[in-house]
This record gives sequence, structure tokens and C-alpha cells, in this order.
Amino acid sequence: MKIKVNRNILWTSLFTDFLVQCGIRYACISPGSRSTPLTFAIASEKKIKSFPVVDERSSGFFALGIAKATNSPVVVVTTSGTAAAELYPAIIEAYQSRVPLIICTADRPAYLRNTGANQTINQKNIYRNHIRFFDELPLPFPDKKNLKKLLTSVNEAIKTTAYLDKGPVHLNFQFEKPFEPDSITDVIDDSLVSFANNFSESLLTTKNTPVVDEILNLDKKSLDLITVGSGMFDKNFIQMLNRFSIKNHIPIFADANSGFRFSNKEIPNLITNYEALIRNSDIREFFSPDTVIHFGRNLTSQNLEEFIVRSKAQRIIVNEYGDRFDSTKRAKIIKCKPEFFLQDLLNKKIEKASPHKLSYLKKLDEKIEKLKSKIFTNSLNEVNVILELLELIPENSDLFIGNSLPVRDLDFFSSVKNKSIRVFQNRGASGIDGVISTALGIAHSSKRPTYLVIGDLSFYYDLNSLLIAKQFNIPLKIILINNNGGRIFEYLPVSKQKEIFNKYFTTPINVNFRKAAESFGIYYKLIKSLSSYKKEIYNSNKSKSCLILEVRTDSLFTKSLKEKFWSETKNILM
Repeated sequence: MKIKVNRNILWTSLFTDFLVQCGIRYACISPGSRSTPLTFAIASEKKIKSFPVVDERSSGFFALGIAKATNSPVVVVTTSGTAAAELYPAIIEAYQSRVPLIICTADRPAYLRNTGANQTINQKNIYRNHIRFFDELPLPFPDKKNLKKLLTSVNEAIKTTAYLDKGPVHLNFQFEKPFEPDSITDVIDDSLVSFANNFSESLLTTKNTPVVDEILNLDKKSLDLITVGSGMFDKNFIQMLNRFSIKNHIPIFADANSGFRFSNKEIPNLITNYEALIRNSDIREFFSPDTVIHFGRNLTSQNLEEFIVRSKAQRIIVNEYGDRFDSTKRAKIIKCKPEFFLQDLLNKKIEKASPHKLSYLKKLDEKIEKLKSKIFTNSLNEVNVILELLELIPENSDLFIGNSLPVRDLDFFSSVKNKSIRVFQNRGASGIDGVISTALGIAHSSKRPTYLVIGDLSFYYDLNSLLIAKQFNIPLKIILINNNGGRIFEYLPVSKQKEIFNKYFTTPINVNFRKAAESFGIYYKLIKSLSSYKKEIYNSNKSKSCLILEVRTDSLFTKSLKEKFWSETKNILM
């Protein structure tokens, strides 16, 4: 039977059908003319929840948040030209963090490049330095050869982003007018559609060669420190690591972004105040590890990284894709699922670490914990904003922590909490753009109480994403720490160069965030006291809408508290 079709719509409808067959459930779509066929096909598919997001940069980061929360690929659609370039920051973060995104850019035909044609740039592999897979699809044409090319490329892209080499993939779709479904371009035999469906099924049933896990084959004597960077670790991994640590008397230095500190499972050998410990020369001499096993991404603490390097310890980094989270390039990289690696170690005899050293580190950790509470918890400072939030948010919450100072304050000063809190962050490239958008994606998809701690510069960078919060009624709780300029540079040597520093580094923006919130119709509250902050956080737990709590802080006062803390911890440790 003959059927009338628009070749662009046929092309994108078969593409969308394949997405559904692969279990893709979410798409973020920004408006544009050239992307009409993609938009029409995806938005018409009821099994894919589509989000219309006006700004492409926000769309990319919002998709990133959804993918983080669901651990599944999310489609992102843009039109041609600079719209495609707007996605690049989110793609970089997704690449560095191995977050699965399927980037679909609409494009003019290749023959229009370098002709001055409107909205035409060279989009061919535009993200080449930060993409796991790319293909430029041919112009749609309704024949078996071209449909096989389309479906084969899409299949490779999805396999790559989902598990072969997890991260963002890019498909560049060329389209010629007309775009709309009621504009007929071809009359085809319906057997062509049947062919495409059968070919799709054959691709999905093809067995893939599994990734071979590499198991450690080294002399495993003196395994005496475990470090854990940021990452989403399941209960099975945490239980196995806990067993291994207890069995062999090995301390665990876990970055706050790993989530290890916020679990309702006891981890006896977890040391949270390692930042204070390793700043002391006596402790560095007392505890100098020979071999360090590392899981997760890079550590937030530069001091801990330097401590490990100075100790000249053998470092073993374990992750599923063999990523080198090691700037020294001297570590042994094990490409293996962490659970398989731990099971291998648990089955082997290993010389136990020193129980005396472990016991002493745990005693010092407890002493520092008491001092921390004494110094920070009696005032409204940048550290205590985070500490009080951890106390007050409910069980099974999500916390997104912004870059720059907040992520460091969480790592350096947060304590063990007997409640389950998942910690998210954009630490792939550690940029301050797209933070609100990403947190909104997580809040929408996780269906858990979600809190964002963000600085004023990061908030300003992503201000337009508040439209997403209003548009989709996302109940993200935003704690805005406003020290009028970020102030992280005050901790660096450049701060001594006052004339240049004050003009080019402190970057005060003097934005009225109340008016910004009101312009988007979002609840706003300026926090003026510690008691008010506690009350508002408690009340926010019941809110089903987005809200912003602005806490104006004195960065120099917070800095003085930190200096006092580091100084007094040295006295404890001596």
C-alpha cells in the first residue's frame, strides 16, 4: 500500500520510535524552525516526557540534572547555529562526569556551509573534544540504505551513552524544507516502514560483547588507606567497602560529595575531619600510608591529594571505565566495577593495617568534631548555613552543593549524619554555570525533597533558569549564600595585591535578588538571624513550591572562624 509522507517527519518518527524501544523517557526541547521535525516527532510521543525550555544553555543543564537523578540518558534538542553552541557547557560537564545525554542538533544541509547562509555554522562534530560518540546523519531520504544508516547510528549512540562509554553523544540532523507533517514530499510503500521496524528489532536483539573487568594483580601488602571521591555509590558497594575496611583496620577518608557521611548505615572506620588531621606535620609523620585505594572521582581536598603525593604511597584508582582521576599520572588505574574489585580483595589474604593507628585517628577525629561544633554553630556564617541544613532536612533528601566555597565547606566541615542524603554536584569541570538548572532537573525527577546551596555569583550566572522552576512547578529549596562576590579568591595569595584584587577578583554584583525572585513569581525570604534560618528551613520542608532563602554573610568573619578552627585543631593534635 502506498502512503504519503514528509520525509523529515518519517525520519524523525522512526528515530523517536527507536528511542522508546531503548527505554528513553525524557527529552528537553528548545524552540527553533530547523528542528521542527525533531520537535514534532518527540513531542508527539506519549512515552517520552518532553520539557519545552526556551534557553538552550538552561535546557542542557536541566537535562543533565534529570540524567543524574534517573541515571538514564536524556535527549536534548536544539535548532541550528549558535543554539547548538549554547549546549557546550552542559556537554563538557556531562563528559567529565560521565552523565548520559543524547544531543540532537538540527542543521542546514552541509552544502550550505561556508556560503553565508543564515543561521549556518559548521556543526560537524562541534563538540569533538567533549563527546563520546558523534555522527552526522545524511539528509533524510526514504529508502532502505538511508534508513539503515539512521538506525545503525542511533543504536551506536544509545549503546555508547548508556553503558559502553557513558557520557554525552551527538547526532547532527540535516534537514531541507519543508518540515511540517502536512507537507507531503514522497509517496512510499508501507513495506518500507515495516522494513525499518524489523531492522530496529534486529539491532536491539544483537548481543554486545561485555566489558572485561580488570582485577588487581599486585602485591597487596600494607593497604592502609581508602579514599572515596564524589560519585553515586549503591548500598552493596558501601557494605562491601565497610566489610573490607573493618576486616583489615583501614581508615576511610570519604569526600562529603561521596555521600558516605550521610547514610543510615554505620561506617565505623570513616574519618570525616581528615582535612584538619593532614594539616598537622606530626600527624603526617605518624600516619604515612604505603598504599592508597581510591574510588570515585577526584577529591575535593587539594591538601589530601598533596598529602598522598608527599607520602609517596602507591595509589590504586578503581572505576568502571578506567578514568584517570590522578593529576600526577603515576597511579595504577584499574578498569573494573568497584564491587568486583572489592569482592576480589575480600577473597584474598591481605596483611592487615595497624589497628593502633586507626584507633588514634578515630580518637582525634572525635576531638575535632567537638571543636567544630563549638566554633561554627553559634552564629550565622557560611559554614553553619550548611551544617544547620544537614541537621534540619528530612530523611531521604537530595542535596545539590554549588561549586567554589560551598562544596569545599561541605567537604571540610560536614559531619556524619544518621540519615540518608544523596549529594549531587557539578564537579566534572567544576564550573559555576548551570547550577540552578541542574538542581531543578534533579528535583523534578527524583521526587525527593531537594535542596540547593549556591553562592551569589553562581545564582546570577543561571538566573534565567528560575523560569523552569515556575514553568514546571518544581519544589526546589534554594539556599542562596550571598557574600557579594563569591570571595573564594580571598583564600589565595592574589588577595594581597589589593588594587587589582579588589577590582578584578572580588566581583561584587550588588543584585537585588528579592526583585529577581518576584519577577519569576517565586517565594523569597531574606534571612537575618540563625534562629530565623532554622525556622525557615524547617518550614520549607513542607513547601511544594520553589523558594529562595537568601543568607547574607560576612566572608571575612567566616574566614576568621576557619582560621581559628585550623589553629585550634593543631593544638588538639599536638
